[in-house]
This record gives sequence, C-alpha cells and structure tokens, in this order.
Amino acid sequence: MEQALLDKRARAPLLPTLVGAGVPSLTGWGEVVSAFSSAVNIRHSGGLLVSLVGDPRAMTYLSVCVPALFRNPKKRLVPGDRIRFDGHRMVTEDFVLDFPGRPTWQGTLSLKDVRGLEVSKVSLLKEALLLKGRAGGFLGLLRGNGTNNPFVDKAIQVLRGVQKAPSQAARLEALSGLVGLGPGSTPSGDDFITGVLLGEEALKLLLTTEAKAVADSREPMIPWSMEKEGLRVATDRTNDSGKTLLWQALQGHFPQYLIETVRSISDAEGKQEITEAVERAVSRGATSGTDALTGFLFSMEGGL
Repeated sequence: MEQALLDKRARAPLLPTLVGAGVPSLTGWGEVVSAFSSAVNIRHSGGLLVSLVGDPRAMTYLSVCVPALFRNPKKRLVPGDRIRFDGHRMVTEDFVLDFPGRPTWQGTLSLKDVRGLEVSKVSLLKEALLLKGRAGGFLGLLRGNGTNNPFVDKAIQVLRGVQKAPSQAARLEALSGLVGLGPGSTPSGDDFITGVLLGEEALKLLLTTEAKAVADSREPMIPWSMEKEGLRVATDRTNDSGKTLLWQALQGHFPQYLIETVRSISDAEGKQEITEAVERAVSRGATSGTDALTGFLFSMEGGL
C-alpha cells in the first residue's frame, strides 16, 4: 500500500552529480534519521546509513551528491520521512533521484594515490598530527605517556594485544576490541580502525611496486586474502554511523577526505603541504579525522 501511494504521486526528478557505487545495489525502504544544511542521513532497512550530501568532498561509497536538494528549501527532507530504494533510483514523497548515466564514486585507493609515500613523509605526517590533531579522541595514543583518558587507556591495552598476537588472524581479532570505543557520532575506535584498514590498503599497493619505500620488508598486519569475518561481526557493537563506516572500510571503500589526505601527502613536496593536508583532515567531525589518521599511522609504522 505504501509503495502504491508513492508511485501515484507526480515528482520532479533530481539528477545527482555523483552516486556512491554501493547505493544502486540497495532495494527496499529507508527512513531519514537526521537532516542538516548540507547532509541528510537515511537508515536503510539493512541497517546501514545512506547519506545525501551537497559537497563532493563528503562522498562515501554509500553517499549521493545532490547539491540541488540543498539549494531548494521546498525539497528538504526531515527525520521520519520514508524513502524507497529501487536500485536505479531513490523515491521520496516529493522528488526522485535518478541514477542511470550519472558518474559513480568508488572510494578506493589506487597506486597513483600512494606512489610517493616515503618514510620521511610518514614521519612528517606524525609530526603534523601531533601539532594539529584534535584532543578528546585517540590522539593520546601518539604521545606515549599518561593520557587521563579512559578510552585511550583502553585502546592502549587493546593495541598491545594486537602487537603481541601470534598470527595475522589473531591481530585482526584483537583489533575488533576497539569497535564502538570512545566518543563521537562515529566512535573514535571505529575511525581508528578505518585508518588502520586504509593504511593496510596503502601498504598492499606499495608492495606491488619495485619502489617500496614504506612497505619494504613489512608484511601487512591484516591479510587481505583473509575474510575479515570477526571484525565484521564486531560492527554490531557500535552505532549506525560507525557500523556504516566500518562496513565500507572492510570492503576497501573509504571516505573521500581520507583518500584525498593520503594523495596529498604522497604528492607533497615539502613539510608545509603535509601540514596543510593534516589540517584539512582533522577538521572532519569532532575528532574523526584525527582518529583516522592515528590509525593510518599505526599501520604505516607497524604499531605505535
């Protein structure tokens, strides 16, 4: 009945500028759970969040960039609104988002993004993050002394277990102890794990090249040939935002701002460019950017 009522309404089509590659695979229903001036979050019946965003820099594998939506106050969505996912489109009470023919966004790292990563650049990244990173999340992991932060203290214990684990599979299992840990609309632990997985993807790409400045003699902590089932199951312990972020990262899909940060550091010709890239990243959320880059460093340095 609900679908029939939606189908009878005449709606204006809106054409997205970018469609996250994971969105057209969704069918069924969703409900708007939050709406802001440049983003709307929809909880799909499968338990993941799909975001409508106005800025392509906010893209993820499960986002749709549709600036026209946020320029037209008559087409605003509010919490509680129902959305139908038809694979090739999203249908609301007032408009339809059509996907066919629109550019898609994967959110994956390429060799071009990481080719210039070197040990010296990773060191400068750490230096800049210590200087510019936002306190309150997992930044204390970089300082190596008393933190007065119970979440960081717990994370330190978990990461010691990761480093002592006897096998790669055991390390991954230990890392799942961070899921849902810490403050933020996306918990710090989830952002950190996403950064770890991003670093592992970067290392995997570097290991395929002859010039392995960072990855040489390093075995990735997390084997990409192994199904990450333990960590996937652990995502049920966190909130919708964290679960969605981790679900994407476990499949090798990352937020645009993190991919852009890695690319900028890889391409940087000096310390200032790296500092500027870090400044842009840490402005993401309360501590999300800081926590994700801390996790990235954990991978690239082989442990804090």
